[in-house]
Amino acid sequence: MDELDMDGAVDELEIAWRQLSFGQKVTASLPHLAAQALADGHDSPALRELAGLGVRDDLLARRLLPLVLEELDRDLDRAPGGWGRTVPWETAREQFEAGLVDRTDHALTAVRRDLAEIGGTVGRLTLHWAGSYGDDGEPHLLVGFDGEPCRGGGNPAEPLSGRDLAEWVLSLAANTQEAVMELFLCYWPTCARHRRGLHLHDSYANGDDEGERGEQGWPVWRCRAEGGHLVAPVGGLGTGSPTGA
Repeated sequence: MDELDMDGAVDELEIAWRQLSFGQKVTASLPHLAAQALADGHDSPALRELAGLGVRDDLLARRLLPLVLEELDRDLDRAPGGWGRTVPWETAREQFEAGLVDRTDHALTAVRRDLAEIGGTVGRLTLHWAGSYGDDGEPHLLVGFDGEPCRGGGNPAEPLSGRDLAEWVLSLAANTQEAVMELFLCYWPTCARHRRGLHLHDSYANGDDEGERGEQGWPVWRCRAEGGHLVAPVGGLGTGSPTGA
């Protein structure tokens, strides 16, 4: 068997990866292709794990796919020191479990509400899948504006993180705040009373001390002027939410 034939199943795995990266539907069985690659003489820990998956392990198979290709020395078009090709969330969302999609959509809606005051400056907040997963199995999602991901000033941008909705909202709000400052050189959001930038912490706006997590655990915007006061929960700016004192 020549080298070209040996690479046939691996080539098909790479084609499947490209399809996923562009949000296209993959009809091939990834475990079947992995088993064929093993039979053709290729081997790696992730390849063996992928080959052993069942028909209902589709999500895990897609998470293993980039690791398989990296272990087999395939180039996934990821730029050194930064993120490579990305896929719009609207295209990629159907590949993920319903809980993640729901959590992400709710977080995006909340942060977009807070961004409305400067929407004319920054454009519409968008999310982008970096085609990879973190150590916790969550997909790397990057923030962007009007469909253009923010990759950071020469360094990889931080992906979203957090297993529950409050953590996801906190992560998205923090990433968005950093992106606004880097791309548009302005503070967001600001305290209407003191005209200075707000800061995030993870207590609900119920009078908890800074750093303590409230019963509902929702992140809030906090102003540090005059000893500090809570302004609004994330998603509640401009909606008449109590400021706290």
